[in-house]
Amino acid sequence: MVDSFGFRRWALAFALLWVFLVLYPRPTALGESVFRLFQFPGNPPAVESSAFPLPEALDPPSVEQHILLSVPYQYDWQVYNLPWYFPSAEEALQQRGGDCKTRLVILAAVFEQLAIPYEVYISPTHIWINYEGKEDTRIENIEAAMFISDGDEIHMKMPTVDWRDGFNAFWEAFWVYMPLDRKVYLLSGLGFSFLLSLTPGRTRRFPSH
Repeated sequence: MVDSFGFRRWALAFALLWVFLVLYPRPTALGESVFRLFQFPGNPPAVESSAFPLPEALDPPSVEQHILLSVPYQYDWQVYNLPWYFPSAEEALQQRGGDCKTRLVILAAVFEQLAIPYEVYISPTHIWINYEGKEDTRIENIEAAMFISDGDEIHMKMPTVDWRDGFNAFWEAFWVYMPLDRKVYLLSGLGFSFLLSLTPGRTRRFPSH
């Protein structure tokens, strides 16, 4: 016999598994993404000029602006049909559109080709490339960074976080742009899990002596 606590445990386990599989029908995609996120310092494949034409001015700010203009910003739901995905260099070049991760992969590959030194900064809601002379912005500054890859090792620090902006960015990226059918699947599974947690259990009876 299963008591009510047992039903709640099963309901929670089902909910967690359901959410994960709805968000990542190919479960290995999440592991691949986490690995690529922290594989820096790394050596992205060099980008051939024929594959990604470069601007006339090859100073870092001009190259970065060229990449940002050439790679339209799109959420991972729109490009990869996943809530969060870190693409390979090949995938980023093939899609030619994506969020900060895709732009970073392409920019890092171009910087590698041009032998431009850079660091990778990771905040709780953003990832970007820093280089000598880069101007700070509201979301791209050392105070906001949690991880910094300097080319030899990864350093961790406490970031300064605007939690309201972070929540809004998370909500938009994970929920607003989620396809309607995935929202239906997600909510249906969570609803079933909630009903399962309400299932009354049977009281265990112990033999009398």
